[in-house]
Amino acid sequence: MMRLNKSKEKIGTMFDEIAVKYDFLNHFFTANLDKRWRKKIIKQIEYFNFPFGTVVDLASGTGDMMAELLKLGPDKAFSFDISERMLEVQREKIKDDRLVILKADSEKMPLDDNSVDILTIAFGVRNFESLENSLNEIRRVLKPKGILIVLEMFGMAKRNRLFEFYFTRIMPRFGKLVSRSSYAYEYLHNSVMKFKTADEFNCLAGKNGFTLRKKENNFLKFVYSVYLQKV
Repeated sequence: MMRLNKSKEKIGTMFDEIAVKYDFLNHFFTANLDKRWRKKIIKQIEYFNFPFGTVVDLASGTGDMMAELLKLGPDKAFSFDISERMLEVQREKIKDDRLVILKADSEKMPLDDNSVDILTIAFGVRNFESLENSLNEIRRVLKPKGILIVLEMFGMAKRNRLFEFYFTRIMPRFGKLVSRSSYAYEYLHNSVMKFKTADEFNCLAGKNGFTLRKKENNFLKFVYSVYLQKV
């Protein structure tokens, strides 16, 4: 496996390179299931009756998660990402007076303490340079009992060889062909294979001031949505 470079500079440059093709490849590789997973998160927010006056989508990219969050009718909404070109795509996709779109990273958000009701991260937490620093910053901006929702491709506790072949052989080659990036889709599968399982991530979150409200298996015990509440 390749050595992963998760510096903010490297990750930002990588996503700048693939911004134009990102939506197409994301939906293609998941057979549009990613759209369903995001919609399920909105239904869970409504089911649990979580407050949503101020929402943040961190590692927001082209804004698919934010587009769903806005359907809740929040008073304020913020999209943050370290890739300016991904945010440019989002600005073209979403026109909403409630939404502020800014370049910012997970360890330093331009928000007051205890000011956010819900913070989502869809397929981004795996790329954070420092998970603990990011969790501490997220905890800082969330209100007491505020909610962190993470949708992610976590490491697999048990190997699925057929899916692993698709994920490590087919996806990188097709992703490189379409995106013209020699690095991004090789990084993708390596970052997943080396990432924490959902249980390991939830344990780390627990050590950093969160309690688990719900863990939902979306696909093959590999793609999960986890709902964490600030203690």
